Amino acid sequence: MSTSLGLSYGQGGVLGFANMVGYLVAVLLAPIILPRLGTRLTVTFSLLLIALSMFGMALTQGFATLCALYIITGIGSGGVVLPSMSVLSHWFLPSHRGLAAGLVMSGPGFGIILSGFIVPRLVPTFGLQSWQVGWIIFAAISTAIAMLAFALLRNHPVPKAQEPFGRAQDHSTVRDALTGQAKLSLLMSMGLIFAIYGAVYMLYVTFIVTSMVDAYGLDPTAAGTVWSSFGFLSIFSGVLFGVISDRVGRRRGLAMAFAVLALSFLLVGTGTDVTALYLSILLFGLAAWSIPVIMAASAGDFFGTAGAANALAALTFAFSGGQAAGPVIAGFFAERSGDFGASYVISGIAAALAIAMSLRLKTPDRGS
Repeated sequence: MSTSLGLSYGQGGVLGFANMVGYLVAVLLAPIILPRLGTRLTVTFSLLLIALSMFGMALTQGFATLCALYIITGIGSGGVVLPSMSVLSHWFLPSHRGLAAGLVMSGPGFGIILSGFIVPRLVPTFGLQSWQVGWIIFAAISTAIAMLAFALLRNHPVPKAQEPFGRAQDHSTVRDALTGQAKLSLLMSMGLIFAIYGAVYMLYVTFIVTSMVDAYGLDPTAAGTVWSSFGFLSIFSGVLFGVISDRVGRRRGLAMAFAVLALSFLLVGTGTDVTALYLSILLFGLAAWSIPVIMAASAGDFFGTAGAANALAALTFAFSGGQAAGPVIAGFFAERSGDFGASYVISGIAAALAIAMSLRLKTPDRGS
């Protein structure tokens, strides 16, 4: 698409920024829209919005229009992710909330694999270029998923005469005993931890392929093949750490996930052979979606079903801030050192700091 439309690298970056702006708009609007429409309609309409924007991308030729469509796609994406995660607090008790969030977050891994299968096989069809065919295919997939969402999703188990799934471990009395100031302090601490994750996660996924080629001597094809394993591993990461946090508690689950991430960053930052690189990617893949999963489960645990969406929206803003800062900081250090080794080491230190912060969280149930 970039070649066909004559887009520069700078314009490509603007499109990525436009998508993020749209996502943050959706996060802002979600606490307002969700109580009125419910998860089922919000997710359905958001998926249809994504489909419409992708279909528009297949037909547009102008950069300004493309930016607007990327913003719309971002709005639709945020309108799917946040409601899909926050609704879990209605359907699952804390004993299984991490597992449920992990299963939901396995979706991006499948999406990476699916796109990796479809995109290289695209060919011009009916006078359309291959990238246009790709957008139309993804628009059709989004439409089909929207129909499934409308048919299968329900906002709450009560209208279906069902109970939330899981073992009764009601800590609502402890949670409700927290003052407003205590809840705000807890939310800010969790937000800072999530921002650290956003920064180190985005740094790694942005520059690791470049490091494979420049620092470890892999050819670009081999680097792409190695990195594709991340998509497969990430399918299981959310479920793995979701279950762990269900068993050992959210604070300890966060600490364990950050420990794996810290080791991954330090291996690639200080290693000199491909064995360290491969082990780093393995560990990163196994913990890739761990923090978002535990944060989603924690939002329901610590702020209740009514406050889960608002808490998750605030946490997502903090995460996005970290995402924006991570690559910028890494680029700053790379310009001075000549590679990203120092940036990975700093990421490892930041993840180690997040371990301590996670264990010190003043959660409603200190046993978690």
